[in-house]
Amino acid sequence: MKNILCLVAGLVLLSGCASIKPSLDPEIKKISIPVVMNGTTQYGIDTEITDFIIKQFLIDGRLQVAAKAQADALLEGTIRLYQLQPMAYDVNNVIISYRIKMILDVKFTNLKTGKVMWEQKEIGGIGGGSTTFMVQGTNIETESIARQRIYRTLAEGIVNKVIYGWETY
Repeated sequence: MKNILCLVAGLVLLSGCASIKPSLDPEIKKISIPVVMNGTTQYGIDTEITDFIIKQFLIDGRLQVAAKAQADALLEGTIRLYQLQPMAYDVNNVIISYRIKMILDVKFTNLKTGKVMWEQKEIGGIGGGSTTFMVQGTNIETESIARQRIYRTLAEGIVNKVIYGWETY
């Protein structure tokens, strides 16, 4: 029995050493990321989220961000929804917190073959593209700062989808 426990413990430890291998075509070295299309009336969020996506690819370091003419792949996106909703009120019926919800459509294309590698609608749809923030009380925050949390979450998820083929949003 003691030998079996040692074997199981060893297997558990070794499984923690496994690496996650990218599912990205090794021929793809450079990616073009044009400004995300803004299908909402919220001004400026297209360039803000594009900057976060580009920064996340730079942090990851596996793909070089390049102009479309030099790129091996193209990542295109469209913001389909931006919602700002009151979430809580104080005793005087004044809003004390809001919820922001943001939904994107994203398409990843191999420019060498012309093949769409994947396309995903409604990224952030279940809850990954939303956050709440307080405008009164002890943890006051601006809408802009709250949006940055959403951008970071969505950008990390998009990079994981491109590199590994799975989502984290």
